[in-house]
Amino acid sequence: MKSIYSTFSRLFMLLFLVLGVSSIYAQHARISGQVKDPSGAPLQGATVQLKGTKIGTVSDVNGAYTLSAAPGKYTLTTSFVGFSTQEIEITLGQNGLTQDVALVNTGDLSTVTVVGSRNVSRTRIETPVPVDVIPIAQVVNDVGQVDLNQIINFVAPSFQSARQTIADGTDHVDPGQLRGLGPDQVLVLINGKRRHQSALVNVNGTVNRGTVGTDMSAIPATAIERIEILRDGASAQYGSDAIAGVINIVLKKRTGLLEANASYGMYSTSYDKNFPLYKLTNKADDPSVHVTDGETFQGSLGYGFSLGKGYLNITGEYIRREPTNRTGTYTGPVYPNVNGVNKDDSIMAARGLNRDFFDMRIGNSKMNAGGAFYNFAYPVSGKTEIYLFGGYTRKDGTGAGFYRYPSGIPTNATIYASQAFALYPNGFLPRINSEITDFSTAVGVRTKLGQWNMDISNTFGLNRFNFIIDNSVNYTQFAIPGNKQTKFDAGGLKFWQNTANLDLSKKYDVLAGLNVAAGLEYRIDAFGINSGEEASYKNYDVSSKAVAGAQVFAGFVNSIGDDKTRNAKAVYLDLEQDFTNKFLLTGALRFEDYSDFGSTLNYKLAARYKFSEQFNLRASTSSGFRAPSMQQRFYAKTNTLFVSQGGTLVPVESGTFTNESEAAKILGIPELKEETSQNYSVGLTTRPFTGFELTVDAYQINIDNRIVLTNNFTGGNDPLLQAELDKAGAGAANFFTNAIDTRSKGLEAVLTYNTSIARKHALRTVFAATFIDNEVKKGPDGKPIIHATDILINSGQIGNYFNREDQSRIEVANPKNKFSLMFNYKYNKLGAMLRFVRFGKVEYLDPTINPDSAHKFPINAFTGQRETLDQTFSEKTVTDLSLSYDITSYLGFTIGANNLFNVYQDKHTHSGNVSLGRFIYSRRVQQMGFNGAYYFARLRLSLPTK
Repeated sequence: MKSIYSTFSRLFMLLFLVLGVSSIYAQHARISGQVKDPSGAPLQGATVQLKGTKIGTVSDVNGAYTLSAAPGKYTLTTSFVGFSTQEIEITLGQNGLTQDVALVNTGDLSTVTVVGSRNVSRTRIETPVPVDVIPIAQVVNDVGQVDLNQIINFVAPSFQSARQTIADGTDHVDPGQLRGLGPDQVLVLINGKRRHQSALVNVNGTVNRGTVGTDMSAIPATAIERIEILRDGASAQYGSDAIAGVINIVLKKRTGLLEANASYGMYSTSYDKNFPLYKLTNKADDPSVHVTDGETFQGSLGYGFSLGKGYLNITGEYIRREPTNRTGTYTGPVYPNVNGVNKDDSIMAARGLNRDFFDMRIGNSKMNAGGAFYNFAYPVSGKTEIYLFGGYTRKDGTGAGFYRYPSGIPTNATIYASQAFALYPNGFLPRINSEITDFSTAVGVRTKLGQWNMDISNTFGLNRFNFIIDNSVNYTQFAIPGNKQTKFDAGGLKFWQNTANLDLSKKYDVLAGLNVAAGLEYRIDAFGINSGEEASYKNYDVSSKAVAGAQVFAGFVNSIGDDKTRNAKAVYLDLEQDFTNKFLLTGALRFEDYSDFGSTLNYKLAARYKFSEQFNLRASTSSGFRAPSMQQRFYAKTNTLFVSQGGTLVPVESGTFTNESEAAKILGIPELKEETSQNYSVGLTTRPFTGFELTVDAYQINIDNRIVLTNNFTGGNDPLLQAELDKAGAGAANFFTNAIDTRSKGLEAVLTYNTSIARKHALRTVFAATFIDNEVKKGPDGKPIIHATDILINSGQIGNYFNREDQSRIEVANPKNKFSLMFNYKYNKLGAMLRFVRFGKVEYLDPTINPDSAHKFPINAFTGQRETLDQTFSEKTVTDLSLSYDITSYLGFTIGANNLFNVYQDKHTHSGNVSLGRFIYSRRVQQMGFNGAYYFARLRLSLPTK
């Protein structure tokens, strides 16, 4: 607890420093109140300003606002998209003023982007498809999470993101999913424009293996106003990747407000580190240990400049995250046997060591990240506005691999073992350091072309992911006398994208209103590989047949030449017809032509019927597609993968080959083609009384030719394949391929209730739930239907193409249901947030089990009992609590805890991944991570400027 007290004391010292600065504003008085719609429900996100000054703010989730100004007479101006601007003359005295505001609907939403509809007059509740709006600008003040993926994970049940560990580069980028589908089956936009993907390919055996996602953690959460999540297929509207839906990130554009934020927190938790050792030795002492780690600091500073009728909002953010470690105590042999006898205890005692010295690092990676984002718009005339937005982020991370024990030296490396372990007499834990650079910028013009609204834009994005390996060796390099190299530049990956758009829209007075939108798009995607330094990958002694390259992560070798590029051309038409003020019908068509795999035509139909002002029914059907990513087409590398053999994890050098390689042709691996989908949804929205809103939506998504990364093919009895493996220095090969078809079904519900009591009390309640059922399509025999060529089937290695573990990643490795219940209470200056998030059960299916066998599970050689290698992990509920206080109208602080009751997922028992005690918790399947309770404090400043 001492460390927790230290954490809070640091925050309070910072608080007093800011209070000293704030004394300059002590003569100001306070204006507060609540903004409501015509029904009396609170309006979140309304802009409240004192006319003629730069003093302003935005209403919170309860519609509440607070301003601070010198006493005097002012005009209070309140505006919100879809409502008429309200101006109220006020007189502010020394004792402050309470002023509520009620706005009136106008239907004008021209200043906001809402995904799911190209009609800017459509509100969220009126869209024919489900759209969630998350006010990130307010959420960040109440929670301890600091990066975007983790914030959304605990707010939106349909979104799932868990940090990975011992997964190479994936440790440094949190893959995010929507509706249990892949990270690359959700399209990410910023201000309505396509966001580029990460260069990284997830090739390890964790959830989302074989996918390429968008690194949303590269976008500072403090630069964001809100996030809109379209939970419906939208390929006909937005193009490739929008099978599961669309996430649109809207950047801040408020002006005249200096915003600063600082938070500090850490994990303080107990877990059963010695549990496997405790079971092995039957010790009676407590196997648990207490740890304090994962210290995280976040600081941000943002300001909005008023440029006449234009604006420029800039936000910079820095995050320092220390690693966490929930490793188990290693129970296996550390040193080679002496005359056939294990002497670990005596050797460790002589060297002053114990087994804790040989711990792995299993948990969050270390991360230092800094970046800045900007959002600019300026009207150059009454009809024309230019805009720019984008940002730059640099992230430096450190993760680790498997410990290399002196007892575990590969047989074919023993010739150099004495030299390697002269550097590391007790073995070594190799580290993977990442250098991630992310840059994006968009520039555009909005204007009028006759009666048409026209938007011309160009968006560029670049992601580089480089690897530095240290605390390692290349065994074969000891063939060079005097070698002591322990740090290697392993090269890396890069991906860039440029998208040019022309969008047109116009409203017609046809029946109750017709909105017509059309547009063109031209996109270039590019992927490249940067070779590492020679020592990171070279085999300096081929005759030794030792594993070549830096231990834990051999360097990249650019085998594809210059950056590979492709272009995609698209044209779309989008119609929304209000036949009456009750019945809406929308339709969209989109044709895209890719330079590398051909063309595709997709459609969408959606309808909404308003039975009353309180009740709507909606439904949609659409086709969709996802083009194979450039990373999946051209990624090529040899990686050290640890696979289970006889209950022990064994390192295997596995090469990922392209589908155009000779190895792919030998095995009959077909060339990649696009994934196609068919989406159906039906739902309802209701507002039965003031402040209460409920949406319920059911869906089904059928995906054909889904792309997966195969497992490892060996040379076997095929000399041609073995020759290709030998050329690449690999013992096995894997490939990206369109192996399966899947079906996803689900139900989603969101309920919100806002109420205020006696003016000063406000309570917002949000309940959200999702039920997910994803499955690989199966034949009459109940087995997965696998798309494989005759060559592949006849090779006898069809089991390496797609196995039970691959199936489990799609069907059961992510929570099949997720519930969130949040209470947000505000009384005068005091606020409280209480949130419960329940993660449904997950399962692991072992690939070595033969489901057709009468005895599916093997017999343990030591116990004589039949083992259960599959595992089900039970449901878990995480509780978050925070308390906030407004010291002044512009200064406040929050203290709180995430996972208040220190909940962990079930202990790990499945397959060889237990790995002699090292893995207490599974790295193959995760619900909410396994770090325990996190305590934090946050200081926030929102200072209006004159």
